[in-house]
Amino acid sequence: MMRWLQPALASFVLILALALRLFDPPLLSDFRSLVFDQYQRLSPRPYQPGLPVRIVDIDDESLAQLGQWPWPRSLFAQLLEQLRKQGALAVAMDIVFAEPDRSSTPRMLATWGVPLDDPIAAELGRRVADPDQVLAAEIAKGRVVAGFVLVGHKTNEPLKRKAGLASMFGKDVDPKKLVPHFAGAVLNIPAIEDSAVGSGSVNVVPDRDGIVRRVPMILNGGGTLVPSLSAEVLRVALGEKQYILRASGAQKYKRLFSLSGEQGIGEFSIGKSGKNSVVTDPTAQVWLHDTGHRPQRFVSAWKVIAGQAPSLKGAVVFIGTSAAGLQDLRSTPNWSAIPGVEIHAQIVEQIITGNFLQRPIWANDLEAGLLLVLGVAMIGLLPWLRPIGCALLGGASVVLAVSLGWWAFANLGWLLDPLYPAGGAGAVFLTMLLLSFQRSDVERRRVREAFRYYLAPAMVERLAANPSLLRLGGEMRDTTIMFCDIRDFTTISEKMDATALTALLNDFLTPMTEAVLAHEGTIDKYIGDSIMAFWNAPLDEPDHARLACLTTLDMRRRLSILNAQLAERAAKAGQEHRPIMIGIGLNSGQACVGNLGSREKFNYSVIGDNVNLASRIEGVSKGFGLDILIGEQTRAGAPDMAAIPIGDIFVKGKTVPARLYALIGGPEVTQSVNGASLLEVLAEAAQAFKSGDLAAAAAAIETARPLGAGLGLDPLFEHMTNALAAASNRAG
Repeated sequence: MMRWLQPALASFVLILALALRLFDPPLLSDFRSLVFDQYQRLSPRPYQPGLPVRIVDIDDESLAQLGQWPWPRSLFAQLLEQLRKQGALAVAMDIVFAEPDRSSTPRMLATWGVPLDDPIAAELGRRVADPDQVLAAEIAKGRVVAGFVLVGHKTNEPLKRKAGLASMFGKDVDPKKLVPHFAGAVLNIPAIEDSAVGSGSVNVVPDRDGIVRRVPMILNGGGTLVPSLSAEVLRVALGEKQYILRASGAQKYKRLFSLSGEQGIGEFSIGKSGKNSVVTDPTAQVWLHDTGHRPQRFVSAWKVIAGQAPSLKGAVVFIGTSAAGLQDLRSTPNWSAIPGVEIHAQIVEQIITGNFLQRPIWANDLEAGLLLVLGVAMIGLLPWLRPIGCALLGGASVVLAVSLGWWAFANLGWLLDPLYPAGGAGAVFLTMLLLSFQRSDVERRRVREAFRYYLAPAMVERLAANPSLLRLGGEMRDTTIMFCDIRDFTTISEKMDATALTALLNDFLTPMTEAVLAHEGTIDKYIGDSIMAFWNAPLDEPDHARLACLTTLDMRRRLSILNAQLAERAAKAGQEHRPIMIGIGLNSGQACVGNLGSREKFNYSVIGDNVNLASRIEGVSKGFGLDILIGEQTRAGAPDMAAIPIGDIFVKGKTVPARLYALIGGPEVTQSVNGASLLEVLAEAAQAFKSGDLAAAAAAIETARPLGAGLGLDPLFEHMTNALAAASNRAG
């Protein structure tokens, strides 16, 4: 095994691992989340009973005491009245009153079948207050935040934010595109919505596995940025009037370099002072530092109404439910089924105490850098170590990554992923170790890899199945040979440095090669800016002439696309664009095909007079302003192709001239209504170009354009127009 193979493959694994972080597929993100869950399970956030955050719970006991769900709005009014009298700082309702109360007088009368114009109905309407109005009136007396639900479908309910919002972003960044997006919302009835001093979304956004790990502070509801319920109730409690969003650069730790390029929101502030700021992820979500379910947070709703609850003076109060039948249960890293309202309460606790988890904006870069250091160390050291030394180095790398991740979480609240650098370094380690133990097998694979770079894929498979084919000699076969060359390449190369020229050649040769291989051709060789290919070898292909013609038409199409891309690239760089023009020659006939060369090094290639003629045909294509010329035998082998005769050429050593044809298009051209007229006009254009009458050639091309509309000939017209321009420049 060659010495470079082991570090080369290990380096490839390392690059692949780095690329995974660049693209960050969902599976990698899922594993990272599971690691962060383990952090929290090992060291959950301690619950502080003295924090002024409480949940008034509509639990099973309250339902048993006060009646089945849904409760009358008048009962909620009593609950809010008690909280107001106790001096609650602010109250958030994790409940949406989207429809009028069913216990209102009109609805009850309708249920009983009593007409609304009945005297009894009128008297009841006069004596019994509307529960919705009673609740709205009570809400208006206190500092109450109404909750609403964002949904994935459009609704007719317009969202209105009850506080200002300032965005500290550049002009090219739209925060609406960064935060979680929902198409519409389900709001409270207008009487309740209008009476509340605040309004916030009750939505949480679980990850793919259904676990809530982050909670959005700001969401996009049908094009309107709205706060979460936890953010809004804290704003009301603090008496603030505004939110502020800052870009990721506002985080305390800025990065000098970014592998992933991830940008977005970095900080969310309640109020202008910045005292109540929250470090968020790029989508304005706060990581939940989970305590798990804590009964100490909860006070039964029936006890509050009965006046038997402990004092809630100065507390931020959430009204929600833990009753299993009301189905407001969520999964968090530390609890499989926690009341959804408790998640909002935990976020408020985190903001009050400043006890946050955060994944720094440079975390991806640090993890990738750690992987790079470990990977390079292994690639450099493992070839000199014995297996036991390799194992010790690999184990030490994993321990180092895990220890760093745990220390950062426990001491700084940072979420760093040790699994990625440890796993990536482990992959590098296993790659090199396996290569060390399987040298003979790898050597055979190296031979296969080496041949595939210069032989056709079909030939590689034949060689793999029958190695005896690797011998000098060849066979005579009826083949179609192609030469393709960039016109005026010397002029182009003089204006470019080596790096740019190499990039241009790679950009050109890649699509041209793909076209050949897509039509079962064999790449013989690259000669600078030229490509040589052939068909009907090593495997039989009776229709080889037609396949070669289809290949050249595909190359014409791909070149047009490449020129458009290069023009756009040049325009952005403020550079002049000179389109690439090519000449292609096709010829069919007998040729010698086989492994040609020395006993130490050889190449699968084709030689013979018909190969030389194909090269000559390519060389004369420039004189007609056309890009594809084919020989007479190729024309005979592809009679359904649209082609026009353009003249003969004399070949050295031959007494009979070779007739040439210009390939215009596929069968769709000859079968079109204007096919005959189109080919006639194009023949006139080619002869005019050949004779130097550029004006007549240009006029003929313009006549041909409408005749060829819809036939995919725009790349041909583009080439002919470019050829005219080049000829005019030379004449000038």
